[in-house]
Amino acid sequence: MKEAMMNAQVGDDVFGEDFSINQLESTAAGMFGMEAGLFCPSGTMTNQIAIKCHTQPGDEVICDETSHVYQYEGGGIAFNSGASVKLLHGDRGRISSEQVLHSISLP
Repeated sequence: MKEAMMNAQVGDDVFGEDFSINQLESTAAGMFGMEAGLFCPSGTMTNQIAIKCHTQPGDEVICDETSHVYQYEGGGIAFNSGASVKLLHGDRGRISSEQVLHSISLP
């Protein structure tokens, strides 16, 4: 393992110089028919990026009261996106489309 680490092609991913990350992003983009991919080292990072991309400050995220993004991501929805959370009581984490429709707050 030490030998593989010593011989690995590495670089700064911020500047697009990390061969393995570039290859991973390119492969994933090709698999899904996208022009580019983005490597996220954690599920939390991925969730928070997705929420930020789909909301504006003041929006509301509707989720089950036991959902991972609410229970375990440390207030990231409010901190990163400026959004609030509307919690629903689902069935072991599952919520229905009807519950969501009835929970939408219109301005």
